[in-house]
Amino acid sequence: MRSSSVSILSLDLSSVCIDQDGSDSSYASSIEEFEEEGLCEVDNEECRFMHDQIQSAAFELISPEQRDSFRGRIGRILLQTLPPEELEASLFEVVGLLNCAASNVTDEERDELARMNLKAGVKASENAAFDTAKVYFKTGREALGSRGWEGHYRTMLDLCSHGANACFVVGDFDSMNELIDEVLSKDIDTKEKYRVSEIKVKSLHNIGKFNESVNTALGFNRQLGLPTPKKKPASTLLLIIIREYIRVNRLLMNKTAEDIANLPRLDDERYEMGQRMNEHLATCVHQIEPYMVPLIIFQSVTTTMKHGLSSSSSPGFAGLGMLLCGPFNKPHEGREMAKAAELILEKPGMRSRAVRTIFITQCFCYHWTSPLQDTIEPLLEWYQIGLEIGDTDSACRALDSVQKELQATVQVMTQLKQDESLLHCNGLLTTMKKLRGHGIDAEAEAGDKIFDSILATAASNGDFSLSATVNLLKLEVFVFHQKWKEATDLVRKAGN
Repeated sequence: MRSSSVSILSLDLSSVCIDQDGSDSSYASSIEEFEEEGLCEVDNEECRFMHDQIQSAAFELISPEQRDSFRGRIGRILLQTLPPEELEASLFEVVGLLNCAASNVTDEERDELARMNLKAGVKASENAAFDTAKVYFKTGREALGSRGWEGHYRTMLDLCSHGANACFVVGDFDSMNELIDEVLSKDIDTKEKYRVSEIKVKSLHNIGKFNESVNTALGFNRQLGLPTPKKKPASTLLLIIIREYIRVNRLLMNKTAEDIANLPRLDDERYEMGQRMNEHLATCVHQIEPYMVPLIIFQSVTTTMKHGLSSSSSPGFAGLGMLLCGPFNKPHEGREMAKAAELILEKPGMRSRAVRTIFITQCFCYHWTSPLQDTIEPLLEWYQIGLEIGDTDSACRALDSVQKELQATVQVMTQLKQDESLLHCNGLLTTMKKLRGHGIDAEAEAGDKIFDSILATAASNGDFSLSATVNLLKLEVFVFHQKWKEATDLVRKAGN
């Protein structure tokens, strides 16, 4: 803090300085004396210490009880005098200085302090420094205090929403839940609760509470006044799926991929939020209610056709392509929907779901009508893009280079308490060791126990998707090692 507070401080000789007693006085004559003694230098009317130790000695002259106030006043001078681009470049240092004097500021300064901490927290989040961001958001909330929701509710809402996301990323679920509950308890528009509701949906999914995650997402869409599918017995859902398929088919009648990609943009915020929630639903609902997946996809496609394109449209049409190619046995129609999904990605502002979209189209759509090897090049390309932009959930991974990465991921997921992701990572890591020949004797037996443990957890949670995933991993290992009897027995035991 000492070095940063002076290294970014540039004042011309007509400015004022801060004495220990807090008074303002002209300092030009003193600067000349310091310069003659070699303690500082003046360049283009900017004054700086000649050495860090001189700066440190000067700092020690300030009494300890006045140092935080001194730092705060330096921060305020910088806030008031730095040009916007320099202030942005030095944002963390300036906010850090301002925070030093947070306990001794006026109400007006307190409001500005909250806004500056919000700005710094958002910037830290964009740089993936979520631990630091969490501190900024907390300091901003403390600056506003209990009056924040009354006079500055927009700032307070942003501090709580961004803060909840930072806590979610670093695994501080207690603080995350407190912030989410605080926002949800306020009498504000449902749309303003979207960010914390989305975080709640994702966090419940990550800890394996799939029913609660699905119910939260469905409940939010209902509060927005949007149509939502309802949980029903599988036999009833099959009839509903056929009915909704017929409706979607009518909306798409004679529409080419180009026609779909040229639809107008969605301009209704409610439907855009609903579309994003449908994405989360499609990811989560197949864990417990697989028959609802088509209904979620049909709802997403219907919203796009009736109200316009959003960034959620591309995975929606990719999902429709997957359904048409597989369960509905219409591979050429499915390919056209996959093409529509990729054409949507070419539109401005539509690429945020690109990696997930390409994963679906290349893995589940094109191989029905084209050679399988044609998918390798785009998958490798988008795998790399996914790693570069941080979308590791959708990026595929290569067998020969991932074991160490998985081991590191298991440690991180354990630390962050991401139970659902941890189960999948442990299954993949165990499979990796077996496929690469590391599953011999005692290690092989330990791997089998890990698989059995994951399957037991999946059964207790009603997580059919995880059970299927683990059984597929086991099947792959058996086939790889040509253990045909074990593979056949596994298929019979696993059932559908």
